[in-house]
Amino acid sequence: MTKEKWFKLIRKEFSKIDNEWQWTYSLLISITFNEREIREITITDHYQLEHNDVMSNKKVLAIVRKLNNAIRKPEPKKKPNWPDVFVEKGIEYENKKHLLVFWFNKKNPHGLWIKNCYPD
Repeated sequence: MTKEKWFKLIRKEFSKIDNEWQWTYSLLISITFNEREIREITITDHYQLEHNDVMSNKKVLAIVRKLNNAIRKPEPKKKPNWPDVFVEKGIEYENKKHLLVFWFNKKNPHGLWIKNCYPD
């Protein structure tokens, strides 16, 4: 399977609750992160609302592939009821370093949410 065909857009919607666009992709080749199989990724434009140095969704998805089989510790929680949040700094892609902020989807055990994606 070619590099460009490992994901497919399945939903694009505006969340009035979060005041942001959300793109959900199914992964045609699943990845494993913290021993959990990931089959779906949702990228939000939360960060894009205030910054213009963001990456395209396609680039974010390509960078996420580098997390395959990774084991990472979450950041310390700011509130006890918040999900575990992972901040990946210095992920190299196309000779540049990038930062991703992501967490597991509460409603989908095979889902990952990504927010605030930008060059590091």
